[in-house]
Amino acid sequence: MRGEYVIVRAYGGRPLIRRVWDVGEKVVYITNDQQLKLLIEGAGNAIGPIGFPKEDVFRYDREIVELLNDKQNFTWDKLKLFNC
Repeated sequence: MRGEYVIVRAYGGRPLIRRVWDVGEKVVYITNDQQLKLLIEGAGNAIGPIGFPKEDVFRYDREIVELLNDKQNFTWDKLKLFNC
């Protein structure tokens, strides 16, 4: 699970591709590729992961990712929640 790609619903409903760091009771802790590497290395200057509500974290789907920039064809209901 750690390092797995996901699609998250960010502020304003904007979809972002990010990586999973950990899972809490109500949130999934998310980071980006660069910070994931630093966190794994234990670097002191790594930025801590951010907790997203589980209902805003979706399974990565390569076909859906192609639609992310196509605002007319992208809808959140095409995505499946991330199973944690």
